[in-house]
Amino acid sequence: RLQGAGILTSELISANGLMYNSDKTKNLMRFYEAERPIGIQIFGEDEAALVNAAQYVEQLGADFVDINLGCPVKKVVKKGAGSAMLKEPDKLRKICRSIKNKIEIPLTIKIRTGWDFESRNALDIVNLAYDEGVTWVAVHGHTRSQAYTGQADWDYIAGVKANSPLPIIGNGDLTSADKAVGRLKESGCDAVMI
Repeated sequence: RLQGAGILTSELISANGLMYNSDKTKNLMRFYEAERPIGIQIFGEDEAALVNAAQYVEQLGADFVDINLGCPVKKVVKKGAGSAMLKEPDKLRKICRSIKNKIEIPLTIKIRTGWDFESRNALDIVNLAYDEGVTWVAVHGHTRSQAYTGQADWDYIAGVKANSPLPIIGNGDLTSADKAVGRLKESGCDAVMI
């Protein structure tokens, strides 16, 4: 916030950790009034745990709740969380609907371009999110199988933005202010995420 960021999001928080009433997890969710607007980013594979976590985020007074659907880490995806959710759009739809029915604050999501190159489905996920009342989608320009190797595909992100009914936040390989501003202008995205 001190460097001029428009919107802040926490690091990812385990919905399952909240179900176990973990103090460590709760400490990760603390924020200061001066950091607003701020969202808390949650992840998990269990619908009930994610709904519970979203309600907890709202009770804390955060401005929005964000679901991480981009994490490529093996211990996260092997449980069906993070970017593994991109392979299960019907389950994701149900989760978004359940969360939206239980909270008043905005729901946002962060995704990757897809699980792998052959199954890039970011625009399908964006349309699903729109149908379920999600406020915006952040798109990281790598597939899960790429993890953080190679270059983020900003042409793909621009294509998603050009066809999206929702605001799109572009993300990936923004290593300087000039690069971030350039990607913002070139892609047509509504914002960029660092």
